[in-house]
Amino acid sequence: MKNILNIILIMLFFSCSVTKNEILSKRSSQCVENRQFKYEFYKNINIVDSLITKNQNESFHKSLKFISIYSHVSYESTLNYSRTYPYGAYEKDRKEWIVWYERNKCSNIQLKN
Repeated sequence: MKNILNIILIMLFFSCSVTKNEILSKRSSQCVENRQFKYEFYKNINIVDSLITKNQNESFHKSLKFISIYSHVSYESTLNYSRTYPYGAYEKDRKEWIVWYERNKCSNIQLKN
């Protein structure tokens, strides 16, 4: 009787562990991240990062435009005398860009034209 009970407990243990592994693998396979989009998104963030305190040239503004297609960019803050993107607005917006990406990365984000 004890042997039968032990066998049942062992079978139950292994069946539960397999189920747990299956559940974990299904969760991880649900995330479909578009690596090309990630590359482009972070490339544009890096361009903004590198030019925010330097020459906010055409490349800088193209990158802001790209980011603004997907996440918020405080363009209203550029309505100043020098028409530059202020560092304080950049810091706030940059945090939102990263949060936006992390929240949406598993939804296979597509590049928009």
